[in-house]
Amino acid sequence: MPVQSHRRPELRASVVKLLETLVPAVRDGGEVPLLSIVESVAGDRLKPEVRKHLESRGNAVFRREGPAMAFLNEGPALRIPLKRFDLRVAARLSGEARLVDGGAELRFRGAETLSASKFLFSVRLEGIEATSSRIYVDMEGDSFDQVFELV
Repeated sequence: MPVQSHRRPELRASVVKLLETLVPAVRDGGEVPLLSIVESVAGDRLKPEVRKHLESRGNAVFRREGPAMAFLNEGPALRIPLKRFDLRVAARLSGEARLVDGGAELRFRGAETLSASKFLFSVRLEGIEATSSRIYVDMEGDSFDQVFELV
């Protein structure tokens, strides 16, 4: 199934701001607010109470594990109602990160990820690639992959 593409230039400023902390963290290690990462995936404005819950989860911590850069964030599991679906944040988020041209890619480990759910249907996020010109959201099974064009 083809990737769904959306023009979302209004998201560019927040993604560029995310990249200012994400790229150095992926390159050298460090921390990135989980709120910033979730905002890049959600593509919608988050309500103040949702932002507060995400802020309480703190930062994703990036550390070198052998040749790879790993990331980790732990805290209470969250369910975030959005316009078209609910975004679920697992109690433990983890995976590997790497630099890509103009940005960074995060690949999540199994169930230690975000998922989108609506009624009884749920699909997990496998990865995010964020650059200053687009966000590619790689969902489990490839049927729901999304590209947000930022320019």
